[in-house]
Amino acid sequence: MNRIYFEEKGEELLRRIGMTKSEFAMRMGIHRQNVGALFKTKNLETIYKAAHVLGVPLGQLVGYVEEPELSVIPLVPYVEEDICEITEDDIPRGDSVEDKRKRQGLIYEFYQEWKRRNPDQKKYNMALKEDINIRAVSLDETAAHASQSYLSTIAVLQLDAILTNARLVRTAPSKPKTKNQRPFEKMLVMEYVCPGIGRVKMTVGVKRSDKSKVQYCITAIDAYKIKQEVV
Repeated sequence: MNRIYFEEKGEELLRRIGMTKSEFAMRMGIHRQNVGALFKTKNLETIYKAAHVLGVPLGQLVGYVEEPELSVIPLVPYVEEDICEITEDDIPRGDSVEDKRKRQGLIYEFYQEWKRRNPDQKKYNMALKEDINIRAVSLDETAAHASQSYLSTIAVLQLDAILTNARLVRTAPSKPKTKNQRPFEKMLVMEYVCPGIGRVKMTVGVKRSDKSKVQYCITAIDAYKIKQEVV
């Protein structure tokens, strides 16, 4: 029996839309090590959810590999009529492991929707006078750290304002022993005052290869009690 597109091309599809296995696993509610097994599923309900998470038509995932390559199949975003914006009321306020896990999932969900609305995945920063880019590391680091508190998670919802208006506070060296900071030659520590939240810290990495700026992490300063060093 021929393998369907989801099984044969799942990993390639993730790479092409810029989604990490960790992010995909989080959105699907599974452990990262089970992503390979997920690609082999024939359960239509699971594949339907995967199509929603990946933002592609269900028919693309269940088609056989003899169909045209993804390069000639337009990636049509999957949109439900009843999709709602994430609001403050949707975000758990407690400090339990479950509350933090839910906040982490909501941050991934917010960023994924932001990426669909901003296909160039960048915003112009007034202070730096250049673009700040959103990449996979932006989602992973922000979800890991901002989810630790309710206020930091709320701050992430003001991503556009932070990317555009944050001002440079200081520059710090990157940490070569920290895997996600290895591509960066230095880290820019920036701040923005969010209405109703207070001071918010955004760390931006300067890529060693082309000097481009990448949003690394966002947290509310007063809520997370950030030490005087890069997260």
